[in-house]
Amino acid sequence: MEDIAGALGLSVKDLFVDKPKDAPVKGRPPVVATYTYPNGTQKLRRADKSFSWRRPDGKGGWIYNRQGVPHSLHIAGELSGAVFICEGEKDADNLHRLGYDAVSGEDGAGPGKWRQEYTEQLRGLPVCIFQDHDDVGRTYAQETAAALYGAAASVQVLDISTVWPEIPEHGDVSDLIAWAGVEKAVEMIAQLTTDTPQWAPPPADRPEQPTKGRVAKAASSFGEDNTCFLWYPYLPIGDYSVMMADGGTGKTILCCGIAAAVSTGKTLPGEEFDGEGKPVLIISAEDSGEILRKRLYRSGADLDKVMILDCSDSIGMNFSDAYDEFEATVKTYAPALVIIDPWHAFLGAGVDINRVNALRPVFQKLAHLAKNCQCAMILVSHVNKRAQGENANNAATGSSDFINASRSAFRVIFDDSDEDCRVMIHTKTNYAAYGKSVRYRIDDGGLVWDGFSDVTKQTLEAAARRRSTPWEVIQGDKEHSAINNALVEAIEDSANQFVPTRYSYEEFKGIYGELIFGGSQPKKALDAVKDRLADDGYYLKVCKVKKEGQSCNGFMIQRIDSTEAEQVAIPDGG
Repeated sequence: MEDIAGALGLSVKDLFVDKPKDAPVKGRPPVVATYTYPNGTQKLRRADKSFSWRRPDGKGGWIYNRQGVPHSLHIAGELSGAVFICEGEKDADNLHRLGYDAVSGEDGAGPGKWRQEYTEQLRGLPVCIFQDHDDVGRTYAQETAAALYGAAASVQVLDISTVWPEIPEHGDVSDLIAWAGVEKAVEMIAQLTTDTPQWAPPPADRPEQPTKGRVAKAASSFGEDNTCFLWYPYLPIGDYSVMMADGGTGKTILCCGIAAAVSTGKTLPGEEFDGEGKPVLIISAEDSGEILRKRLYRSGADLDKVMILDCSDSIGMNFSDAYDEFEATVKTYAPALVIIDPWHAFLGAGVDINRVNALRPVFQKLAHLAKNCQCAMILVSHVNKRAQGENANNAATGSSDFINASRSAFRVIFDDSDEDCRVMIHTKTNYAAYGKSVRYRIDDGGLVWDGFSDVTKQTLEAAARRRSTPWEVIQGDKEHSAINNALVEAIEDSANQFVPTRYSYEEFKGIYGELIFGGSQPKKALDAVKDRLADDGYYLKVCKVKKEGQSCNGFMIQRIDSTEAEQVAIPDGG
């Protein structure tokens, strides 16, 4: 190929077309709107009304998250005079088409979604807040007004229902424009701003209502679930994942290999594009910093972006009774990934690791920390071999609450087909489909990715039931498939297109051999291939057949034009 390319004055690379970094993911709804923010990020709205984010990678492409990017308002127009505040980018853009300067926040309406950064962007300007016609919109408008009061030159909260009494529930300024038309909408907005008084906070001496309990929020007040992944679909951002590792599998080296890819921005197995290197924090109770450094180095990590609290520096740390220190430590380094190895070393002395519901409050704190820091977490768990069984996730050490509260989990085992390889198997996922099982090998103390494996969660569980290894299960399934193929071929060869053909089990064995049914009961073997025969255009029925005047167990087969059984008439007892 090099000779051919050279003769054409090209390189081999010139013969191939690179897939663009922003190519759409197969199967996802198309993007119907793109909103560009002043900080360079873009919010993509899809046809199913879901949203995702991307930011420039500095090389002409995109990184599909907004991690590390300062918060900013979406600005339609300029911030030089009166500014209208809306709940969404579409509303702001529609107002700007009418000649107004308008803004909206990044995450729509809801408690806590107006950020201090937005207030600073509008400091000293007169602002008018459009209040959507629902409880969420009214509450958000009041929260926004309170945040801007004293910072903005003036604040008004505009209630559209005062100029449009028939406004439907959840109606907004875009609905007003669509209903009234451009000219009338401009008149109504002018009237609204003229008639609406300046907003002021409620009297400070107003008596507070006694506290009776926590206040729940309506489902409608929450935004879209925009879960992103550090490594799709294994490591969700904003939650913790569990790594269950058999002894000697090199769990620490696997962690170092993942950390190396995150710190350098290199692709992890199953991903398509390189990205930007991100900080990683490793908290270890078992390994020294020198050992971790060596493994990270040999796995290709950016050593300046991986911070380590080793077995000496992490003494006394825990995320139960000393949670505040643990939280402050994580926040100090703003990591994209936190690795805790092993998690139970940092549980604290006051928590019973095996008691149901004892762990749940602890891990709620960890999940909350991951969400606040917008990072992924790996909690490394030793394997409890006595607890293994038909659920692969029971292998995790401790109470079932530990694994139940996680959103992703994977199990690490030896690869019996290659003694130099290990396999990482995705055993739990709440945010996406199961990922492929990933192979890796340990080379000179570092990690090398080695493709994928056929072993799955179901393989592990079948192996536990059969008291065998996953590779014995895979081999057995292949052998069973080969037996089924031979039986299907024999039955189809024996069928007649025009009339039913009947065989007793013994007669069929006499023609095709004693093992034609694979050592199983003939009826069970036939039931297993019945659907395949139907797909091929054959009709099979297990029935009594007469041979030499005797009624025997057997079956009938016929080649037909349709799989509908009604086309074949079978006499009783025949």
